[in-house]
Formats: sequence, structure tokens, C-alpha cells
Amino acid sequence: MFKNQIVLSILCLALFAVGCGDDDNPVDAHEGEEHAEAIGLIVRDSGNEIVRYENGQVNGEIEVGHGKETALLSVRFIAEDGDLFTPHTEDGFSLGWEIADESIAEVEHHAEDGAWAFHIIGREDGMTSIRLKIMHEGHADFVSKEIEIHVSEDGPGEEHDHDEG
Repeated sequence: MFKNQIVLSILCLALFAVGCGDDDNPVDAHEGEEHAEAIGLIVRDSGNEIVRYENGQVNGEIEVGHGKETALLSVRFIAEDGDLFTPHTEDGFSLGWEIADESIAEVEHHAEDGAWAFHIIGREDGMTSIRLKIMHEGHADFVSKEIEIHVSEDGPGEEHDHDEG
């Protein structure tokens, strides 16, 4: 009986060890492609950089008006060598996010805008934050630090009101 418990324990540890390992990193070598590991990201609004997360620091914030939505925001990830990249969606990678308080702001993401683009909708005046993620087959391969979202009555959102759907 004791031998069976040891064998079972070893099998469980082996399965755990081969779970989601280094081969699942979207920016490691994969199918003959060389990628650098994501160390940060930038968020652009109409091509202009508004947020940079690098070296553990977040510079910038996302601003949106109450009842408005941002222009289309795009995210690019920073590789170890400083190059910008987006993981390949055909390899199972997608954009993920987590907003601290969805009563203040929410994400609107449309396939036609591209896999690595989104809007923020200002729901109530206040401050909240978002963490952006590289998702791969149900888990996060990369998670940013919190990026502040500032929603205000006179925010820089687009000129039209957002329809509640």
C-alpha cells in the first residue's frame, strides 16, 4: 500500500511538472520562430503612445469622458531587445484584461478592430485600473501592472455618447 502511494505521488508531481511549462510562453522559440520574452507594453491612442509599462513602472494613464468611449486603443508588447511585437493569434494567443471596478469603466473589444485593439467606455466619474494580459489557451502568459483609468465629465473621449446595449 505504501509503495502505491509513493508511485501515485511521483506520477502526480510528474504531471504537474509537465503542465504549462516554458514551451507555452508566446515569446519563446516556438515552431522554429525566435521571439523575445515580453517585458512590458505600450498602449497607443490613434498612433500616439499614452501608456508605457517597462522595468516595473507604469507611465501614463487612460483618460475617457463619462458616458463616452476612447478612440481605438492598441497594445504592443515590448521584447527584451526593445522591439515591439504582438503574439500570433493563430497560435492561440489573445488579449485579456481585468478592470478593478467595472462600474467606473469597461472594455469594449470587437474582432473587426483587430485582436490587440480595444476601447474603454467611461461609465461613472472616478478612477479605476486595468491589467492587460497575453492569454494563451485559458491562462495568462503575461500580465501588466495596474494602468490607471481616469473617467471624468470633461474627459477626452470621442464626441458621441455611447449607447447602452
